[in-house]
Amino acid sequence: MHTTIPALHVGQGTHHAGLTIFPVWVDAPRIGMLDWAPASLRIAERADGAAVDTLEAENLADRSLVALEGDLLEGGWQNRMLARSMVLAPRERRALPALCVEQGRWGGGTEHTAGGRRASLVVRYGDEAAQHRVSDEFERHDRQSRVWHRIDAIEQRLGRSETRSFTHQLDRQSIRVPRMIDGQRGVIIGIGGRIMGLELFCSGSGLRSRYAGIVQSAAVDARLADPVATPAERARAFVRALQGRRLHGGEAGERWFEVARDDDRIAATGLGVRVAGGAAGPTDRGLLHLTALDRVHPLLAAV
Repeated sequence: MHTTIPALHVGQGTHHAGLTIFPVWVDAPRIGMLDWAPASLRIAERADGAAVDTLEAENLADRSLVALEGDLLEGGWQNRMLARSMVLAPRERRALPALCVEQGRWGGGTEHTAGGRRASLVVRYGDEAAQHRVSDEFERHDRQSRVWHRIDAIEQRLGRSETRSFTHQLDRQSIRVPRMIDGQRGVIIGIGGRIMGLELFCSGSGLRSRYAGIVQSAAVDARLADPVATPAERARAFVRALQGRRLHGGEAGERWFEVARDDDRIAATGLGVRVAGGAAGPTDRGLLHLTALDRVHPLLAAV
């Protein structure tokens, strides 16, 4: 059994400079009873000594909590982003794989805050699209070097920061975040006249928890492109190519699992869940979150 991307519906876009944001609706049941609040996660440097690629976390909520790849974790010895998506059980403590987004600082307090801000698609994927799994020490080092390289490329274009931190670029830009629309569960990002990607959630509360962060980080990427609006037909063509695709992952039988698909043009990665189907037990699969990318978008190919 595979996890399948459901039918998607695209609304009217909102344009600002080089960024166009399209709302997305999903033909799939809402999945509830999850905590999406980033503030429900207590995050700190490792008790046995700070390490760039690892933080310690505790779910403070009484429900399972979703933490997403690309979530910014600010403070501590340096600002980081979460390196992979995961679900933490109620009150669970766990080590978090992290990537540094502030190369020029190593020192400070031990606590981090997660406020819903997100690393942009360029910072997260850049020239490697969906090939971002953390497996061994060499690959972690390689991915970290790529993140620093992308932030450096952004700073060459948009201005240097004292500690070479991506959060500085978020602090510098200002955009009015479009209002979410009733029933909306996703957003498509168009930059420079072309679709860059999509973020999809299993509920409106999931999207709401990251919505401003998605738009604000996309606005940073848009400053690297021409100020051209993206036509709605390109957004509709993107979802036509995406919906109905089967995602790989979850063969081991776990309740929460990573999913992915990597084609010539579109790459997708996210989190799936086994949904209870009655007396027979878990019989179906749903999507908690999905990021999909147009791998040949000029910014993803060049930075």
